[in-house]
Amino acid sequence: MRQTLTLLACVVVIGVGVAAGQQPPAAPAAAPQAAPTLVAEVQTTFNAIRGNITKAAAQFPEDKNIWQPTPLVRSWARLIAHIVDDNNGACSALVGMPRPARLDTEDSQNSSANKMTKADLEKALGDSFALCDKAFAAVTEANMMERNGNRSKIGTLIYNTSHINEHYGNIVTYMRLNNLVPPSTAARGGK
Repeated sequence: MRQTLTLLACVVVIGVGVAAGQQPPAAPAAAPQAAPTLVAEVQTTFNAIRGNITKAAAQFPEDKNIWQPTPLVRSWARLIAHIVDDNNGACSALVGMPRPARLDTEDSQNSSANKMTKADLEKALGDSFALCDKAFAAVTEANMMERNGNRSKIGTLIYNTSHINEHYGNIVTYMRLNNLVPPSTAARGGK
């Protein structure tokens, strides 16, 4: 009986505390996360686009390297080479190195890009993205507004991210015209 009364007294005390608005001790709050930097925000977007482009390049058949939707647009190989050239141009300047040689050398079927294998295009693409990783590491909140030619350093990263995203849109069209599911659609379970 005494144990029952003790237990009942504990329940009443707890009930009175809760009724009076007292809350049981809360778990320690997680430390607030620091707001991401502008450079980190741009890099997150860049990395998402990079993933889609890299997957598309791996997926596109090698026997279609010189395929183009019409004679007035780039072949697949030239489109990938153009992205490589853009990455190399923007990112080499940010890390203070000379721009690598262009792959898409002329606006015709004679472009050196059309003579590259799928493996060579994928390697060049990967190397250009690695160069951009170095560029992102070199641009900080402290130096992002410094001039890099006619843009700020952060402006160069934003421009390049926007530009390769524009060309990912081209990639989607090339893939759809070849009955392939683009990586961004496949990731959402689409067809």
